Amino acid sequence: MATRMQLSQTAEYALRAAVWLAEHSSDPQTAQQIAQGCQMPASYLAKVLQPMTRVGIVSAQRGIGGGYLLEKPADQLTLIEIINAVEPVQRIRGCPLKLSAHAGHLCALHQALDDTMAAVEKALANQTVGQLLKRNLDLRPLCDPLSNNAVP
Repeated sequence: MATRMQLSQTAEYALRAAVWLAEHSSDPQTAQQIAQGCQMPASYLAKVLQPMTRVGIVSAQRGIGGGYLLEKPADQLTLIEIINAVEPVQRIRGCPLKLSAHAGHLCALHQALDDTMAAVEKALANQTVGQLLKRNLDLRPLCDPLSNNAVP
C-alpha cells in the first residue's frame, strides 16, 4: 500500500481560489464564480476566503460589480503564504511523545520528518502563483477543456 503526503482540503481550496483570482485579475470575482470555476462548495469557499482577506492576500468589494481580487501581484504571491493564511504548516518543535530523554532535541525519526517538512515549506516559498500560470505544460491550472468553466 502506497502512502502519499497531501495538503488539507482547506489549503487546496485556498490555492485554487488564488490561482483563479490571478487568472481573472482584471475584474472582481464573486464567491459563486470562484466556487464554480474551482469546483468547490461556495459555502466552504467563504470560510477559506476569510483568513485570506484578513492577512491581505485578497480583498473583498461589496455591491454591484463587487467580488474578490488578489491584493498582491501573482508573481509575488508564494504558495506558502496562501497555505499559511488558512492552515499553517505544522513543524515538529519537540518530541511528540513527550519523552523526557528527548527534551530539547528531536530523535532521528522526528528530525527527519521535520527536515522533510522544512524542505516542503522551502519549495512552497520558492514557488509563486505567477510561476504556476507561466509553466509551459499541456494543462493549465483549473482548466478543463470539456467544462464550461475552462479558463480562457
